[in-house]
Amino acid sequence: MKNISINNEPLELSIGKSYYIIDALYLNDIKKELLSTNSLPEDIREKIFPYTDTPFAQYKSNKNTFFVNQIEKVDYDEVVEGDTSFFSTDTGLIVFVLEDILIEFLKDYNYEDLVDSENELINEDYWNELVSKFNSTDIGLILSDMNSGNDFDGSGTYKIV
Repeated sequence: MKNISINNEPLELSIGKSYYIIDALYLNDIKKELLSTNSLPEDIREKIFPYTDTPFAQYKSNKNTFFVNQIEKVDYDEVVEGDTSFFSTDTGLIVFVLEDILIEFLKDYNYEDLVDSENELINEDYWNELVSKFNSTDIGLILSDMNSGNDFDGSGTYKIV
């Protein structure tokens, strides 16, 4: 498997690179609208998610390992306007995608294919094929774990610390 965390395994990221951290389902909305936008990430926030203050986080990696416990649940009233370390999720399935490759990644991305699996939480074969043309540290996937004891336990608003 390529850079997947199902049981709180850490993700491997590239030091000094910037990532979008976004609910896997929201990527379909971006894919539908992205061709008509000119600037990222402002257009994503303003045009695609105008009614959500925290549709995705932006994270610049200062180390090569991202631990799931760096995701802390917050109450919505704790969100600081303009702070891009906050994000919301409905599915508890989040994608880390290098900002430079978002458009290329979305060309082949489909949420329904990602979650279409008869006996697994995600379709790992689809994921591996999807990310095969990128470096292993360009994209990561974290599935929340309600039994993990950490804050990332499903839908809600979170902060990257």
